[in-house]
Amino acid sequence: MSTSPLHVVIIGGGLGGLCLAQGLQRAGIDVALYERDTSPYTRKQGYRLHIDRRGIDALHSCLPPHLFDLCMATASRPGSQVTIVTKLLKPIKVIGFSQEDSPTIVPVSTSVDRLTLREILLIGLDDIVHFGKEFLQYEYLSDGRVQAFFSDGTEACGDVLIAADGVNSRVRQQFLPQASIEATDVRCIYGKTLLTEATRSLIPDFLYRGFAQVVGFRFSLALGIVDFQQLPAEVARKFVPDACFHTTGSYLMWSLNAKRRHIGMSDDKLFGLDGAQLLQFALQKTKRWHPTLRALLAASDPGATFPIAVRTAVPCQPWKSTSITLLGDAIHAMSPAGGSGANMALRDAHNLCQALKVAAHGERPLVPAIHDYEALMLEEGFEAVRFSARGGVLRQ
Repeated sequence: MSTSPLHVVIIGGGLGGLCLAQGLQRAGIDVALYERDTSPYTRKQGYRLHIDRRGIDALHSCLPPHLFDLCMATASRPGSQVTIVTKLLKPIKVIGFSQEDSPTIVPVSTSVDRLTLREILLIGLDDIVHFGKEFLQYEYLSDGRVQAFFSDGTEACGDVLIAADGVNSRVRQQFLPQASIEATDVRCIYGKTLLTEATRSLIPDFLYRGFAQVVGFRFSLALGIVDFQQLPAEVARKFVPDACFHTTGSYLMWSLNAKRRHIGMSDDKLFGLDGAQLLQFALQKTKRWHPTLRALLAASDPGATFPIAVRTAVPCQPWKSTSITLLGDAIHAMSPAGGSGANMALRDAHNLCQALKVAAHGERPLVPAIHDYEALMLEEGFEAVRFSARGGVLRQ
């Protein structure tokens, strides 16, 4: 059956938007993606990502086989557990993982570097992804299509408009003003320590078996390794010889977490600190912690240290489906505690791609196909929000 001339406009070039663009291109559906940043390297967006069966299945479905193989070849060694320890590295609890497939939320099956995954998702999309396009607003046209307007005066028109523009989604703010994002009381300082001969000697054995949480009185420390079996640039020679990667090597990702009242300063001051100041703050708050943990923090790159405020979406009621829809953090932003945010964005991309393929092939009208996607997305997405709010696997 031939494909209809459906044109899809995606706002936002994060993981979900790029995965959807790959899937649509693979399906022969016309797609264009508009990203406000001027390049993939404009903003710090985190480091290590948990990728479970939801994310892996979505990538397998949406990516061409050689790019999926590249994703898997550049993944870190799979973890088998989450370890919870005290600030003096005394064990509290070990949560083992089953690697069995599951239709429900499942634990981590591997981990990836966020930037490497994004660079893979960009391969082959040179004519589809447009950087430096800050979305302002949209309007419906008389023929049923949707027109998007950008701050540089340009416009884009499509049969479908997809909000993949993250927690601050401007599309959502116009389309679903009733859908709200709630500020939590949690603040995180993210950092990255490269694995060298010296730092590897400090890594506790349990970190090579999976993610870890260090529990202090007021502060906690999340730790996770991305240990490339081969550097992405080396692996790429087999799959995409001309691919460009900016990864500097294997590393330990860490996140120092606390409630705002324990930070001891206003958000304005916290977010005004540079990386070196944030690193010194982290060291000061962990001065009575195990020397190994402090040494790993001290060895991190100040330039890779940055803060975030955790926000989460408030579950919303279904809306009347139209030719505008949303995916990922644009609709169901969640705490990183559950390790579900990236996985849900990728799963949304897969499910929405399937719905648009059904519509493009004339098997179901466009808006009912989008409605089917939204019903599943809202159910699964907000279950993941609740799972993450409960602390994810760490609370099980």
